[in-house]
Amino acid sequence: MTVATDLLKGLNPEQQAAVTAAHGPVLVLAGAGSGKTKTLIHRLAYLIKVCHVPTDSVLAVTFTNKAAQEMRTRVSSLLGRSFVRGGPTVGTFHAVSCRWLRQEAKYLGYPAGFSIYDEDDQKALVKEALRDLGYGVRRLQPGAVLAAISRAKADLITPAQYGAEVADDFFTEVVARVYTRYQELLRRSSAFDFDDLIASMVRIWQDHPSVLERYQRAFRYLLIDEYQDVNRAQYVWTTLLAAKHHNLCVVGDDWQSIYGWRGADFGNILRFSEDYPEAKVVKLEQNYRSTKVIVAASNAVMLRAERKADKLLWTNNQTGEPISLVEVEDEVAEARFVVDEVMRLAGPGPRPKSAKPEIEIIPEGYREKSGRLGELPEYMTVRQYQGNRAALKQFAVLYRTNAQSRALEEACLRAGLPYQLVGSLRFYERREVKDVLAYLRLVLNPADVVSFERAVLSSPRGLGSTTVDAVITAAQERHATLFEVVKSESLDLAPVRQQALVTFAGFMTDLKHRLPKLSVAELISEVVARSGLGEYLRDGTDSGEARLQNIEELKTVAVSRAVGKGQPALERFLTEVALWQDRDNFDERKGGLTLMTVHAAKGLEFGTVFIVGMEEGIFPHNSSLDDPRELEEERRLCYVALTRAQHKAYCTYASARRIFGTVSPGLPSRFLGELPEDLVKVTVQAPF
Repeated sequence: MTVATDLLKGLNPEQQAAVTAAHGPVLVLAGAGSGKTKTLIHRLAYLIKVCHVPTDSVLAVTFTNKAAQEMRTRVSSLLGRSFVRGGPTVGTFHAVSCRWLRQEAKYLGYPAGFSIYDEDDQKALVKEALRDLGYGVRRLQPGAVLAAISRAKADLITPAQYGAEVADDFFTEVVARVYTRYQELLRRSSAFDFDDLIASMVRIWQDHPSVLERYQRAFRYLLIDEYQDVNRAQYVWTTLLAAKHHNLCVVGDDWQSIYGWRGADFGNILRFSEDYPEAKVVKLEQNYRSTKVIVAASNAVMLRAERKADKLLWTNNQTGEPISLVEVEDEVAEARFVVDEVMRLAGPGPRPKSAKPEIEIIPEGYREKSGRLGELPEYMTVRQYQGNRAALKQFAVLYRTNAQSRALEEACLRAGLPYQLVGSLRFYERREVKDVLAYLRLVLNPADVVSFERAVLSSPRGLGSTTVDAVITAAQERHATLFEVVKSESLDLAPVRQQALVTFAGFMTDLKHRLPKLSVAELISEVVARSGLGEYLRDGTDSGEARLQNIEELKTVAVSRAVGKGQPALERFLTEVALWQDRDNFDERKGGLTLMTVHAAKGLEFGTVFIVGMEEGIFPHNSSLDDPRELEEERRLCYVALTRAQHKAYCTYASARRIFGTVSPGLPSRFLGELPEDLVKVTVQAPF
């Protein structure tokens, strides 16, 4: 058997066509459950093993860290041991751009050790910018201003262009001014935010053609996954990189484009043949995931879409059960129904060796997310779940908004049903973890004002925000670094505060000098031991102990992922932490019922799926009802929800639902009315 035959084995004719169209532009329209990932992996291997394309000239880009890791693992398996070390470059848009930006940041006047600010850091800068410009933080929501800035960056709109290109109103004028000040604050700290990583590489390539040509020579074959989700910046990034050789393969499904609010434009995938008239178009329409009923129901929803590619899913799988449309009394009854049905379908677990008493089980995610354990109903009895834990991972509950998880969590707690809440407080967002990371970022980038403030205030030093502000202001006025100001001892501070600052600066300088000899885990140990953070958290309480354990877990992550010592290892570690995503929290190996938004579920599959809150104003969301484009995205979101199910799908809707403290009557979602009658079974759940 030849290498080519071996790589094409097990692929259908359309998949084979996508794999073997090695050169020139290729568009692969891959429907849900159509074996897209397998096709991508085999295409990469085909380029290298059959077409003899050098592995280091192949670049594959996707949207999630999890997808990138899966692609790397499976490509390495196909290529064999001899190819593993020199495999193709695989990563997300942001991770790849960040890696390159570390090498090219000098073109923007930035150091290679720049910081990457997360959402909390960005909001802090927006608040500072609002205060600097004389706007009240209470009057303007920093989150809304940040969202507008993020969208502008996704569209490659600079601060100077913003006011001219967006409608002239008060909010726009504020955003234009804040955007300018926000970028100044980022530059002050030698920091980029998440959106800057891509926009900055585009800017470098556009301003320095020789740099672009160098990358074009290095990466002659490009594969872009989830192309329906690219925004303007990512589209230009891709177009520039592919302009020289046109060996660009894009894969995606416009029917699953659900990130318009982030700037994604599925028109890019629909226009691909216009951008590249010579492109080969391949449609993957055979669904390997779901039953005939689920596939037909999903098609029925999308066939009403106004703007879409011409394709239709089909499957050779079994017919399957009808989709259950379940009317419930309210959100509490809905949650009880879901939990009871999951336990019924999961079946009994192994018989316990001895009777076990009732015990309280409060999942960590619930405690951190809500902090409202005292609000659990007094009558709630939490039992230890005795059912089939292994089977629970085959079930998922999907909802349109995060607020819907509360009733579901409480129902799980009452039943003692283990669950995994995807999108809850991330590990790297925990206060004590962010405190340690602030020290690490400051070691790498002494200009990082946000990290300086957090590190100084993280443990008792007798220092407050007023002192920190004085240091920052002095550094700006004197055009000096933060630590130069501190070491000069020229601030008008009480001696004890001045000494505390000098001690802190000395500690950080010592870490900087010792960095080449320390691993990231050793650096973390030094921070905890010498900063006072460890002593502060070691207060004898369960909470303090839990926080110390989280720091130990951070060290564990550093040992496994930050191999080596010195600045390169620290850069890699901090980059990975900064680019960590909500979806990366999901662990298929964990037992328990999965609770997540439909957006978070994209790319995943489960045996049985419950789509809850299928009411007008909930799903489709109320904000979309007066906007045809947003309503179309809600339709695609419904399609994504349905196609997560392999064997069985439930759609629940409530007669009444409490929303923001007000009980409102519910109307079934219009999407439910579009499902053919022969594909559904309607039941009304009796009140509890």
